[in-house]
Amino acid sequence: MYPKHALRLCAASSRISQSGVPARLPSAHVLNPVSISATTRTKRQAYSAISGDASPLTFTLSNRLAGRSCMITGGTSGIGFAIAERFLQEGIDQVILVGRSYERLVKAASKLESPSSPSEAPNLSLTAAPEHELIRSSHRISLLVGDVSNAGTWTRELEKAIQTTNPTHLINAAGLSISSILPKSEPADISRILDTNLQGAILTTRAFLRATIRNHMKQKQKQQQRPSSSPDSTAEPNHQHQHQLQPPTSKSIINVASLLAHKGGTGAVAYAASKAGLLGLTRSVAVETAASMRGVLVRSNAIVPGYVETPMIADFSEGETTRLKQSIPLGRFGLPREVADAAVFLALNEYANNCVLNLDGGLSAV
Repeated sequence: MYPKHALRLCAASSRISQSGVPARLPSAHVLNPVSISATTRTKRQAYSAISGDASPLTFTLSNRLAGRSCMITGGTSGIGFAIAERFLQEGIDQVILVGRSYERLVKAASKLESPSSPSEAPNLSLTAAPEHELIRSSHRISLLVGDVSNAGTWTRELEKAIQTTNPTHLINAAGLSISSILPKSEPADISRILDTNLQGAILTTRAFLRATIRNHMKQKQKQQQRPSSSPDSTAEPNHQHQHQLQPPTSKSIINVASLLAHKGGTGAVAYAASKAGLLGLTRSVAVETAASMRGVLVRSNAIVPGYVETPMIADFSEGETTRLKQSIPLGRFGLPREVADAAVFLALNEYANNCVLNLDGGLSAV
């Protein structure tokens, strides 16, 4: 059971969070534990700067993701941005950020390219906002302007961008929440939530799979056109042995859900339903791709965050924050980079399929 304060919601609250979670609610009217993402602010703390009682995390650069690329929806802030940051630290070759706002995409790319001094990073012109066109921000970061909630209207452009960049990983991190009890929710708001959180992820995943199949067929045709060479019989046993020891690199999809997908609550019915739908998407894709996409390995996994420390947490009162942390067995909120670490694990582990990782500090157990 949740504490009483976590079961109440101000019905009049209907503010929109730009990154997929209910926005700030009045004191003593706190929504059930969800993944809290950052809103746009003039002053923003770096993700390595952690408020409260948690200790800062430091990371060393590595090349574990070298030779790979990823596409991230909702990558301009919050968890999506943290995943982009961690993947770059792990040596990924290319990150493609997808978002509705060209300006926010450019600012996010600037921070990723030069975290210590964003003003020194190369800047793209903000005068034009070319929708549905792949824009090269730097040699490791590309931008794609498009609204995933309307992905059906630009599915060809989305598939073309995916086919061109051929990302190894797809991260569905875009999300929207409008806090209101169901009897007072507007049908248009419910549609916006479902279109962004669930349908957007489904259509983006569809485009990813279709482009992956096309690229695989093209690669197969090229291999068939190459002249065959006689194999070295002495090297064949060793080659087979190495193949058995090293599993092939697969494509993967990582969906960012929410604790509300597991535990219901007041004031976020459509949001909870959309996030539960993401888990259904995760499981179904894990099975379907294995059965229907012969010769193409695609893994499907999900991360289920609870409360996550972002700049939006600063809006909570001291008493509110204390009560929430006391309800979490670990006694603190999670960090975006801790969620991003889970994404790195899911990207690297070739046996992780239909894996749903809860990152809620133990809150789902109480």
